[in-house]
Amino acid sequence: MKHYLPRVACFLMLTGVAFFSAPACGQPVARQPNQTEPAEPHWHLFLDNHAVTRSTGFQRILHRPQPRGVVLKAEKPWETFGVAPFYVGRRQDGSYECYYQTLWHEPGMRVASRIAYAVSDDAIVWKKPVLNLVEGPTQVGNQRRLPLGVSLGSGDANDVYLKTNNLVPCGHPRNLFLHGNVRDPEKRYALGLNYGIPQRIAFCKELPDFINDPQWEEKLVDSGGFIHSHYTTLEYWDDLHQEWVVMRQAPNHPPTRVSGRYASPDMKSWKLDNYLYPDADDSTDPRYFHECYGMMGVHLEGMVFGFAYWFIGDETHPTGNDKGLIGSDTSKGTMEVRIVTSRDGGKTWDRTVSREPWIPHGVLQNSYDRLVRLDCPPLRMGDEDWFYARVGDRDHASYLGYPRDQMVTFQGALYTQKHNRYVSLTAGNRPRILITEPLEVTGETLQLNVDASHGEVKVAVGTDRWMKHKQDAWPFEANLPHWMVEDRWGDTHLEKGFYFDDCDPVQVDSIECDVRFQEASFKSLLGKTVRLYISVQDADLYGFRFK
Repeated sequence: MKHYLPRVACFLMLTGVAFFSAPACGQPVARQPNQTEPAEPHWHLFLDNHAVTRSTGFQRILHRPQPRGVVLKAEKPWETFGVAPFYVGRRQDGSYECYYQTLWHEPGMRVASRIAYAVSDDAIVWKKPVLNLVEGPTQVGNQRRLPLGVSLGSGDANDVYLKTNNLVPCGHPRNLFLHGNVRDPEKRYALGLNYGIPQRIAFCKELPDFINDPQWEEKLVDSGGFIHSHYTTLEYWDDLHQEWVVMRQAPNHPPTRVSGRYASPDMKSWKLDNYLYPDADDSTDPRYFHECYGMMGVHLEGMVFGFAYWFIGDETHPTGNDKGLIGSDTSKGTMEVRIVTSRDGGKTWDRTVSREPWIPHGVLQNSYDRLVRLDCPPLRMGDEDWFYARVGDRDHASYLGYPRDQMVTFQGALYTQKHNRYVSLTAGNRPRILITEPLEVTGETLQLNVDASHGEVKVAVGTDRWMKHKQDAWPFEANLPHWMVEDRWGDTHLEKGFYFDDCDPVQVDSIECDVRFQEASFKSLLGKTVRLYISVQDADLYGFRFK
């Protein structure tokens, strides 16, 4: 008899049936509809269990990106408090551009901020061109508590600011094609039309060329709407609820900082009614108070990624502002980035992989990454994703006098990771079989994001059908579950030509590996609802898709 399972694998034993409940008929995993222009088919990733029926024996591993250090430095007179990248993308000439928030301390310890612009040939070494568009500080004066000093004007009696800088008179953009669930070419980008609160929102096909195009502003189309902050913009379109969404810190805290979902169907009337709080499974250590300080929402692979800035308040340094509610108004603390996901437009969040940091903070008191938050969507670079984060070299609220009575300075740090390799389902030397939810075959090719360079992965394809238990000596009748690969009598859900032995072994490290069968093709299954049975041995499986 032809083998249905890998020769070294043990098939699912019938004695395990009592421990599982089999659905009468599973529903296909559907992709979210696009609006107009077609996009790349979505990947099914394993940040949650949306596409998974059975993963017994696998270990879910959160993969942290590699830190590459500071690449956007605070060094100008208008950057004495620091810099924070908000957008990095390609220019029309193939180079790269960065919109970043710049902050500076004015006399009297007032803080001012604007959006600034930088360019680069390699997205690592950044140049800050003089644009002569917005007035800003020109000199730096000494101030004991400020490592970079205090920002000053031109030095005359009126403390006049000049335009000899790289500041721009608009908010930062968002690429709605890549990260916003929008397919309309007229709305490829959204950005702030002017700088202030509220900030009007504009759309454009291409981002402004501040260096070469003096009429750049004429190409922006005012949306007629506005945003509630000067340092954020539209994040994504929620087609489930027909509204624009922005995720950021919600007001009115304590008892705890939270991330809030701001939504509007027309960008005029905004509503805040969904939040992400810490829950009962977060730390209960009385010395540390967990809070979701804020979040960047990005629409990727048919769902919303929430890159949450997770604040770990240090309760051993009270501020004297205890409200007597859930916890004190904690100021001192570290910040790290954790990933949460949503499949209903950001109204509710799955926290399967959020119990540990995706980008951890530095351990030392003066680590350059003592505070980490991510406001900049990923930049695709070959087979990698590049993430530009805001990092601070001291604890939050260092103005309270720790350590060394100096305040934090923010800079831009780079983190890199293989594309879509946030989380893997990993199997050891004993082969394990991942069984998916029923899903529609939407393409002629099945691709895996997989590292099987030290092991092997094979795929089989099955169709849900009733398999009646041969009673033998057992005095009852039973229908065997759909996710059973093969029973002890050799009955199976697998399709002819799509058994494990029909699959060419996958033994490579690839973010887009085509799965091939010796004689069969997914073309014959187009439009049908199937389950994938993926056998993994000594390998990491990150995701799959039909293309």
